Amino acid sequence: MRTGYIISGIGHGVLILWLLIGGLIAWRLEEPALRVAEVSIVSTAEFAALMAGAETPATPAATPAPEPVPEPTPPPPRPEPPAPAPEPEPEPQPEPEPDPIPVPPEPEPETPPEAPRVADEVIAPPEEPAPPGPELIEEVVPDETAEPEPAPAPQEPPQAPEATTTEIVTEAETPTETAPAPPTAAPTASPRPRAKPTPPVEVAEPAAEPEPAPAPEPDREVAIEDALAEALNEPVGEATAPEVSDAPSGPPLTRGEQDGLRIAVQDCWNVGSLSTDALSTTVVVLVRMAPDGKPESVEMVSSTGATPTATRGAYEAARRAVIRCGARGFPLPAEKYDQWREIEMTFDPSNMRIR
Repeated sequence: MRTGYIISGIGHGVLILWLLIGGLIAWRLEEPALRVAEVSIVSTAEFAALMAGAETPATPAATPAPEPVPEPTPPPPRPEPPAPAPEPEPEPQPEPEPDPIPVPPEPEPETPPEAPRVADEVIAPPEEPAPPGPELIEEVVPDETAEPEPAPAPQEPPQAPEATTTEIVTEAETPTETAPAPPTAAPTASPRPRAKPTPPVEVAEPAAEPEPAPAPEPDREVAIEDALAEALNEPVGEATAPEVSDAPSGPPLTRGEQDGLRIAVQDCWNVGSLSTDALSTTVVVLVRMAPDGKPESVEMVSSTGATPTATRGAYEAARRAVIRCGARGFPLPAEKYDQWREIEMTFDPSNMRIR
């Protein structure tokens, strides 16, 4: 048993020793020797000469005979394209319808142009016919048993067409003042004749007539409302040239003085409380002035009212305007008193509202 252990121990020891020392010996034996070669630098031309001398001309190889090229097979004939089908004839297009005959437009009815309130040329109004003289009326005694017939409505005098003027008119004015007359030696205003007394009416038999009912006086409240509504007033027309009983003295009123009188009356003319009939009524009043410019009397010269009530209302509005504004006197020159002693004013509420 011990012999085996000793042999085994010796073998293992040799093996271990070989592993430790044998590797170092083997590495030293296998180490290659270093080789040293000399190197020289040559140029490109020298290198090319060395390479050219090293090359040996090689014998040219025998060129093989070219193989016969087989004849190319002809390509198969291409099929002929079919003949194109004949194009169908285009259908005839329908003939265009003839253009409709244009119908001439119906001529529009020509409407006469309205007369402008302000024109380039001044058109003088036509002369009014002279009023007819008083006629003799035969009075018949009314029958007490028969009912009294209603009084016929007053006929409206024909109104002359309005004359155009080159300025906008805001107050009353007679047509004679629309165009300034050329300067002449004659007086600028003709004297107005005094009102003739009414001739006595011939009657068949004297009979007692019923007393007419007194006209209702304007309410005080209406007068107060008229004074408060002065801003709504705008009379139409102008003040006419003065007409006096004697020959006029002093130059006539200028346009500025007439405008001042119109504006003064305009501020006091109130038509807000008038009825519809009164708004379509035109009245012409004659105003007599005192030397201090205050109105002494206001009389109605003519009117175009539809009813007596409407005429009375329009006249009262005009009279209140003159009296209210003339309470302190109108600003008129005293040296021309004979020119504005009597003045006619035209009040037209309908035209005032249109303007």
